[in-house]
Amino acid sequence: MAQINDTIVAPATNIATQAISLIRISGEDAREITNKMTKKPVPDKRGFYLRKLYEGSELVDEVVINFYNAPNSFTGEEVVEIACHGGILNTNHIINVILKNGARMALKGEFSQRAFLNGKIDLIQAEGINDLIHASNDLALKIGIDNMSGSHNKAVLILKEKLMDIISRIQVSIDYPDYDDVEGSSHEDLILLLQQIANDVDGIIKRSKMAVKSVDGINTAIIGETNVGKSSLLNALINEDKAIVTDVPGTTRDIVEGKINLGNTTINLIDTAGIRETTDVVENIGINKSKEYIKKADLVLYVVNYDNYKDKQNQAMYNLLKDKQHIIILNKSKDLTSEQIKEVNNYFGEKVVTTNALYGDIDNLINLIEDKYNNEEILKEDSLVLINLNQISLLEKVSSNVHKALDNIKADFPIDIVNVDLYEAWNYLGELIGEQYDEEIIDNIFRKYCLGK
Repeated sequence: MAQINDTIVAPATNIATQAISLIRISGEDAREITNKMTKKPVPDKRGFYLRKLYEGSELVDEVVINFYNAPNSFTGEEVVEIACHGGILNTNHIINVILKNGARMALKGEFSQRAFLNGKIDLIQAEGINDLIHASNDLALKIGIDNMSGSHNKAVLILKEKLMDIISRIQVSIDYPDYDDVEGSSHEDLILLLQQIANDVDGIIKRSKMAVKSVDGINTAIIGETNVGKSSLLNALINEDKAIVTDVPGTTRDIVEGKINLGNTTINLIDTAGIRETTDVVENIGINKSKEYIKKADLVLYVVNYDNYKDKQNQAMYNLLKDKQHIIILNKSKDLTSEQIKEVNNYFGEKVVTTNALYGDIDNLINLIEDKYNNEEILKEDSLVLINLNQISLLEKVSSNVHKALDNIKADFPIDIVNVDLYEAWNYLGELIGEQYDEEIIDNIFRKYCLGK
C-alpha cells in the first residue's frame, strides 16, 4: 500500500524522443537513493551537480542533478530533479534504476498532494496548478496562474477573519448578557457587517460562474435553412474541413461539432442539419435535433442568404431564437451592395454580420463574438475567481449560511441561533482552502492531476 512517507519518483516531463527529460524524486531518501547511482555523491546542499549515473558498474547516462533540501522544495520534502537525455528507453531505464534503489512510482498528483499536506500550498493553489496545466484558453490560463501563486487567495482568509470577528462579538454578547456595550455588536452593526461579507462572497460566486462558462465553452448552435453555408462557416471557424460542404440541400443530416479558442473564451460549435420541410425520415430526425439544440444553446449563429432571408421557413426559425443570445449572419455577401445589406438589417431590426464562409472571410463574426464575450468584468476586478465547481459549491454554502444569519438577525431570532449559521459558513471557508478536509476527498482531488505533478 502506498504510504505518504515513501520516497516517490515520476517523470516530470512527457516520456518521448526529445533532447532532455526531467525525472523528479521526493522523500526523505531522495538524495540517498540518487547517491546509490553516482560514484561522486551529491552533497547535502542546495544546488546543481553534473554527475554520471550507474546501474552497478554500468554507465547509464550523464545528467544534471538539481537538489533541494527539505523543507525548501515544492513538496516540502527532500527533492532531486534529474535532467537526463531524452528518449523513451533511456528515461524509463533511469526510472527503473531509481525504483530498484528504493523509491516507488508516484501516484497521479502525489507531488502536489504532498505540497498541500506539508503546508506549502492550500487547496485553491492546488486546484490552480491543475487549472493551469489543463487551461483551454487565455482566461483559464490567467486564473490558473493567479490561483496557483496564491495572489488572490487572501480574500478567503480575510472573509474568515471577518466572520470570526462577528462570531466573537456575538459570543461575548451570549456569555456576558449584562455587558451590552461591546463596540460594533448592535443589531444594526452586525447587519451591516454581514451584508458586506455576503456581497463579497456573492461577487466571487458571480465572477466565478461567468468564468466557468467561458472556460468550459459557450455552447453555440449554427442554424439556418439548407445550403446557406452553415458547414462552410463551421469549417472556416475551426480552420479545417470537418463538415461536408456541397451544393446539395440536406447534406448535413446529423450534428457536427467543433471547438475554437477565441482568447478569453472557448466556443463549442454545433453545425446542425438545415431546417426545411422534407419527407426524408433520417433528415427529419436531424432537423428535430437542430430545434432541440436551439433551445439548449447559449448562443445561436443564425445563417441566412440574401435570396432567402424573407421566406416563411426563415421567419419561423427567427421566432424560435429571437429571445435567445444570437447573431444573424448574412453569408455569401461577397457581391451584395451596401443597400442590399441595409435592407436585410432593416428587415430583422438589428445589425447583421456579413461573411463569405466558403472563402474564409469571417473576421467580422470573430470580432463580434470576441466583443460579446471579452470577460473584462471578470479580469478587471483583479480578485479571486474560481473555475472548480466543487469550490464554487462551497462558496454557495457560505453565501447561504451568511444570508440565513442575516435574515435571522433581521427577524430578531435569538443571537445564538445566528452564530450557528456563521460557524457553518466559517467552516466551509476553511474547507475551501483545506484547513479542514477528508482524506478520501483529498485523494480524489489530486488524482485528477497528471503523473509527475
